[in-house]
Amino acid sequence: MRRLLLISGLVSILALGWSAAPASAQAARDPAVLEAEAVIAAGDGIRLDAVTLANTGCGSSCDNRDPNTFKIYYDGTRYYTCAEDAITPKLSSGYVYRVSSPAGSVELRYSPRCRTAWARTSAGWTAFKVVSRHLNGNHRKTIEGYSEYGGVWTDMVNDANLEASACYWPASGTDWHCTRWY
Repeated sequence: MRRLLLISGLVSILALGWSAAPASAQAARDPAVLEAEAVIAAGDGIRLDAVTLANTGCGSSCDNRDPNTFKIYYDGTRYYTCAEDAITPKLSSGYVYRVSSPAGSVELRYSPRCRTAWARTSAGWTAFKVVSRHLNGNHRKTIEGYSEYGGVWTDMVNDANLEASACYWPASGTDWHCTRWY
């Protein structure tokens, strides 16, 4: 019996030695993993599973985030931004979610994968915005911007089971010019 206890004790000690990695091996982590964790911790990205993304997009996690830089991590260190699959919606009737005047234009941008929307303008010296509302018409959120030279956009608004519209106020105008709700 004593010999059996001695052997099982030796096996336990050997097993512990093999299962515990040296401290230096535990400290050496993949730099890409560390970078992803740092981005998420800084609030510049989120991690989403495929089911959540398919059902609700990135939801309110993407509110007030830049569509070109906010990262959605979906598989370890692999990510995408909402701007990567962005479209300017177009109806079968030919209507494009863009409003123009001689002073410039604004268009509604939409990410099908993220289910988010934002306004992008080519107008200079103008205020512009994206407005989000519930399907019953109640206001949800407005994000405004100002463009000196054009080619800028607002941050995103969640558009999953919501509607959005993009608007701008031309420098020589007296009222907002807006797209239809999408």
